[in-house]
Amino acid sequence: MKEVFYEESVEMRNQKSAKPKFMIFTVCGVASAVFAVFSFFNTIFFAQGLAGILISLVITVLMAASAIFLMTKRHGFYLSYDYTFVTDELRISKVLHDRKRKHLYSVSTDRIIQIGRLGSDSYEKLKKSPDVKEDILTPNIEAGEDKEFYYIFASTNVGKRLLILECRLQLIANIIRFMNRNVLETEFNRKQ
Repeated sequence: MKEVFYEESVEMRNQKSAKPKFMIFTVCGVASAVFAVFSFFNTIFFAQGLAGILISLVITVLMAASAIFLMTKRHGFYLSYDYTFVTDELRISKVLHDRKRKHLYSVSTDRIIQIGRLGSDSYEKLKKSPDVKEDILTPNIEAGEDKEFYYIFASTNVGKRLLILECRLQLIANIIRFMNRNVLETEFNRKQ
């Protein structure tokens, strides 16, 4: 069979809402770091008694932890996803602020149980199933131009997952071309 490589990215369309959140987290993170340093020097030079030293150390640790948390999580507001299909495997990665790439799933075609459109009857049934966890792998609420929301119900390494993707029909067509069985939901080709 012929080798296939298809890659698609989903960018965050509303980046205006992410900028204020990014700035707030940055300012608060820097302020927490400065306060942690100030509290540390206060502990060294001015704290008296065991209670004073313990209180200053607790404040120092809390401020340092909040600075690390805020500075790490601030990049999560600029979020995008990459879907890569290579011959027999769909690879899904999360990209944070165009800097850090985190691999989330590698799903081979033999582990895909069903593919369909979001909002269909079969999607609603799968979503209500107690042993299935839904994982939304798009930063957008509404689908972009010439893209739609699809679900891929698959058995992954961490259990059965309902993976929600925002992609073109071409990605779904490439996946189905390498399947040995029909995995499309029955109402896939019906107009909604």
